[in-house]
Order: sequence, then C-alpha cells, then structure tokens
Amino acid sequence: MKRAFQNIINFLIQFNIPICLFGLYVFITHAFGWQNCIIKLTIGYPCPGCGMSRAMFALLQFDFVKAFQYNPFVFALPIVGIAIAFQHVSIIKKILNNKWICLALIGMVFIVYILRFVYVYPKVPMDYYKYNLLSLIISIFK
Repeated sequence: MKRAFQNIINFLIQFNIPICLFGLYVFITHAFGWQNCIIKLTIGYPCPGCGMSRAMFALLQFDFVKAFQYNPFVFALPIVGIAIAFQHVSIIKKILNNKWICLALIGMVFIVYILRFVYVYPKVPMDYYKYNLLSLIISIFK
C-alpha cells in the first residue's frame, strides 16, 4: 500500500508542471475567448481530432447522435483506452505491433477527416478560425 501511494506521489510530482501549464493555457484561452485548439489557433483549419472534447461531453450525457456528429471516432476511445491499459497482454501486443492494422487505422482517420471536410465544413466543429496565427504572419509580410 505504501509503495502504491509513493507511486501516485511520484506521478503527481513528475506531471505537475505540464498539468499546471495545460490548465493555465485552458484558463487563458477561455478567459479571453480565444480558440483553444492549438492546431486551429495556428493554421485556422481543424485537425482530425476536432470536436473530440465536445463529443466526449455529449457521450457522457448519453447523447450518442450528437457525439457522433462532433467526432465519429469518439466511440473508438474506449477501445484505445483498453488497448493502452492492457498493452502487456500478448494478443493486444500483437495487434498493436501489426503495421497493417496501424496503417488501416491511420487511413480510416484520414478518410473520415476528408469526409468531414466535404460534408460538415464549415459548420461547427469543422469551422475555420479566421484569427489564426498563420494568417497574422502572412498579413505582416504582405
């Protein structure tokens, strides 16, 4: 019991600074009403994971349709979490080390990302953030 408690303390000490920095980032972006997605803030376009936070909140409220609309891969998160938690199990290890399965998953992510651009863009969450840093830098050099 004492060792488990010490492991928890070591974990909190090790990850305290990144967690505090992330919390500060979320607080500042929310307080000033800025875009809080780093990729959208930088280039203006959403990433493949765009809408995942809203999808998780909708999933926690058992609104499965809205969760799917925000990001269809929200339903894969429990599977990924289980795979990460049990990665030491031999069958999970074989699946995670199979390059074809990993390539197929990456391909599915990009196909869904493109389809979301075709069918959802420019609606939330696949909207364009016009105050992005790339546009600002380009306008400075014009």
